[in-house]
Formats: sequence, C-alpha cells, structure tokens
Amino acid sequence: MNISILNPSHLAYAAHRLAGIFLMALLSLPLLAWAHSNDYLATIKGAHGGMVRMAEMYHFELAVKGGEAHVWVTDHGDVPQPTTGAKATLRLIDANGTVSVNLTPAASNELAARDARIKPGKGTKMVLTVTMQGERPLQTRFSLDEK
Repeated sequence: MNISILNPSHLAYAAHRLAGIFLMALLSLPLLAWAHSNDYLATIKGAHGGMVRMAEMYHFELAVKGGEAHVWVTDHGDVPQPTTGAKATLRLIDANGTVSVNLTPAASNELAARDARIKPGKGTKMVLTVTMQGERPLQTRFSLDEK
C-alpha cells in the first residue's frame, strides 16, 4: 500500500507554503491596525465630508456647522448601521464654555440635531457619546484643530 500523502517532500512543500502565508499575514497586521486607528481616521474625510472616528465596532462620521450636527454610523467595513432607537449626545467645548446637545435618529444610519448653540470654530473640541439600541454607551472625541 502506497501512502503518498505522507511523502516527506509533500509535507515540506505544504509547510513551506503555510510559512509563507503566515509571514504575509503577520507582516500585514500593522497596516491593518493602523488603518483602523483614530490617528489614521483623523487624516481622512468621511463620505459626507465630515470627520471620522471609531469606537469599538463602529465608525462615526461627524459633520457640524452653524446650528446643525450630523453623525453617520457605519461598521469597520463602511456598511451603514441602523440608528433606530439610538441616542447620542454631542458636547462642544471651546473658550466660551461647554454646550451639550442631544442627537436623534434622522435617517437609516444618521443621528442629527438642530440647535442654535452649535457654533463650532477653530479650537472647538467635541465629545460624542452614542448608545446604539440595546448596547452600552460608546464615546469618541473630535477636534476642529485637525484637518
């Protein structure tokens, strides 16, 4: 009976292939980790022209302009996530003080607020707290000092 699957040359070839695949995966890990860091996300514009940050399994794109704040929620694959039942608070901090506004679901993956106190300017820091339906609150930070 000839069992060619146990042939040492086949095993060496398979081990060599697996080592190559493992090495490629290992070398790509730093790139993948960096691609999903807030440092990296701070360098890009979101699909709606806003600033992008992440918290756990979500990406949050924030766009603020006089009197309005909009947040779009996606996963790490940029798949829109439903905001039905979600709650959010945006706190704006600048030299004049702190303002907090509540955001409510506005579209399938959007949270929004209209409030005359939303007056972002250079140097404004913002803290976004989002509670997706049935989940614990997540928090991320934005700054208008960034690109």
